[in-house]
Amino acid sequence: MEVKVHVQEHTCSSAKKKKKQKNASKAWVCEKVMDWVKEDPSVRPMELRRRLHDKYKINVQYMKVFHGKGLAMAKLFGNWDDSFDKLYAWKAEVEKRSPGSIVAIDHMEYDQKKYFIRMFVGLKPLCDGFLAGCRPYLAIDSTHLTGKYRGQLATACAVDGHNWLYPVVYGVIDSETTESWVWFLEKLRDAIGSPPGLAICSDAGKGIDTAIEQVFGYAEHRECMRHLVVNFKKKFHGKVFDDHLWPAAYSWTPRGFDYHMAAIEEKKAAAIAYLNKYHSRLWSRSKYSTS
Repeated sequence: MEVKVHVQEHTCSSAKKKKKQKNASKAWVCEKVMDWVKEDPSVRPMELRRRLHDKYKINVQYMKVFHGKGLAMAKLFGNWDDSFDKLYAWKAEVEKRSPGSIVAIDHMEYDQKKYFIRMFVGLKPLCDGFLAGCRPYLAIDSTHLTGKYRGQLATACAVDGHNWLYPVVYGVIDSETTESWVWFLEKLRDAIGSPPGLAICSDAGKGIDTAIEQVFGYAEHRECMRHLVVNFKKKFHGKVFDDHLWPAAYSWTPRGFDYHMAAIEEKKAAAIAYLNKYHSRLWSRSKYSTS
């Protein structure tokens, strides 16, 4: 006899599958990438996408991975807004636990809300250590912040008795403008005063260059040789510069410096004119003061 109808409900696994499968959600991505993000918070979403494909054999949209990583970062380290809201509480705690430290936070108010602009942190033990145990030399520069919010991480570092890097102060500024650098350097002056014989090394940026002259006009202003060479090589190339530019910087005596500069001028007089015009700060040992 032929069976035409089977009324009993199917219970096999294939019948239980949904007709339409949902895509991976950002919450699912968060759960799966949590350990990877904990191990390396700087891991890129594209790398996480590749790992998810290798492990689960699925292609997750980039933005789902991006937001999923954001959720994981928030669960592991807290979210950005909460961190900003706690800044003033953190400032009060630092000043309570380390009397004499300077934590300055600059903000603007709009529509009855406060918006962060910049911050300066000068811990008293570090500033005292610089004044008591380091040469009066500071290297000042900043680097780009690459998180959710942009800006610059600014630092002033010294060199201790072992020739090791010694952090003195740090801060966050919105950009490398003269205004921001003047604000940062004024707070630095409040933290360390005006040490005699102070030398400050910076790159050739116009903002920091002007700010140093305005706030620390008495200090010996030196220029970072690495930045000088990077800018120089954009215009001038050749063996003569490789053979003489760095040796000119390393020269201990004016005679040695003049020898290397004369060799450069003989080959390319325009290179000397360029250095005199755009890199007029001190960048050779032979020019530094001995006091």
